[in-house]
Amino acid sequence: VLAFFLVPMGQSVFYMFNDVTVEPGGMKSVYVGGEILQDVLLDDPQNVRMMLTSIAQTLGEVLLIVAFSLFIAIILSQEFRGRTVARAIFALPIIVSSGVLLAVFKQDLFASSMAQTSDVTIFQSAALEMSMLKLGLDPSLVSQLTGAVSSILDLLWKCGVQILLFIGGIKAVPAHLYEVCSVEGANAWQTFWKVTFPLVTPFILLNAVYSIIDSFTDYGNTVMKSITDYFHEGMYAYSNTIALIYFVTILLVVGLVHLIVSRFVFYSTD
Repeated sequence: VLAFFLVPMGQSVFYMFNDVTVEPGGMKSVYVGGEILQDVLLDDPQNVRMMLTSIAQTLGEVLLIVAFSLFIAIILSQEFRGRTVARAIFALPIIVSSGVLLAVFKQDLFASSMAQTSDVTIFQSAALEMSMLKLGLDPSLVSQLTGAVSSILDLLWKCGVQILLFIGGIKAVPAHLYEVCSVEGANAWQTFWKVTFPLVTPFILLNAVYSIIDSFTDYGNTVMKSITDYFHEGMYAYSNTIALIYFVTILLVVGLVHLIVSRFVFYSTD
């Protein structure tokens, strides 16, 4: 913690109040007080707007990722022929977890879809958007729904770890509880809500926190791209200040989500 977290964090705080430049003799820092912080938060409103947008997109993604992961984990926990192959397919994103590889894969997929014009709407959801607007639905609602459809590939790619965690949680549910449900005549729907779901709520909290951090630090996140671009332009103190503010923002969001979700978590020892 001291070597890999506290020391770099202290350096980041130092750079936030100093104008840093790279010269032939090494790095040179000049104390400027809160000027850089003022530039990031007040002089350029785009930074705050970009972070708020990132928070909204992340929270929406996390809801879809956790729900979809739980759904797939329940299916993969059942006994059926080819279950091992199915689990391996959904674990593929864990093996190929690089954001760069995902970007290349998406470009190839988009190029192949452009070659067949009839398939383009499947990934861009243009036909779905047009149909929903003709039905008279609110444009903001249509935008959110079609946005989720268009980003389905990204969501699928981000569910590998969460699915495995949920499978482990489902397998950890004591078998005698299901036997009791069977004896008492409970159907599958009742068994899920009375037994499975309460006992996997700790894994819902775990996957929610993991998904939030993973989405905030994703390769395609606009804030992360902005930090990288400023750094490559030589604006080291400016990019460092955005990164530090973003780090604090992530901590606050994770803490708030943990505080809310933990109220509904049930542990078998309770």
